[in-house]
Amino acid sequence: RFAEQQQEINSLMQRKSAVDEENAFLKNEFSNFNQKFKDKIQELDTEECAQKKEEQNRLVIKSLEEENEGLNICCADLLNDLEKLRKQEAQWEKKK
Repeated sequence: RFAEQQQEINSLMQRKSAVDEENAFLKNEFSNFNQKFKDKIQELDTEECAQKKEEQNRLVIKSLEEENEGLNICCADLLNDLEKLRKQEAQWEKKK
């Protein structure tokens, strides 16, 4: 009877050892997957941040292009005004 109990205890200890080993393996696997998950989140956050910055840059460029277009129109108007004033000045010089 004692030998049977001893054999059962040994069998249970072997099973416990196998379960502990499997548990350690699974904890390690979980840790690896968890790290990969965190890395992927970081990668996605970085990618999302880059996309947001890219979109902001596009908006800034568009705004600057619109402002530049307005300034070009303003410069063209000023050049036209300057040309008119020069013609008026030339006419006044002739009248003198």
